[in-house]
Amino acid sequence: MRPVAEVLSDKNRALLRLIAETQPSSLEELAQSTGRQSRNLSRTLRTLAHYGFVELQRHNRYVRSVAKVTDFENRA
Repeated sequence: MRPVAEVLSDKNRALLRLIAETQPSSLEELAQSTGRQSRNLSRTLRTLAHYGFVELQRHNRYVRSVAKVTDFENRA
């Protein structure tokens, strides 16, 4: 299992915010808006879902991602 700090990289926090703001209806739509490959994005979303940061909802042939957490504090 990866440490939470690694899972919540700057890139993944930006992804969570984008999901919350745009509410993409499918993985393909999210891939287009991020410029990331669907396979890589799918793997990232599954990891984020495992930690509870995103919910993956299956609708027919499509998987929709819903951000559950988007606000993060830096505590040093």
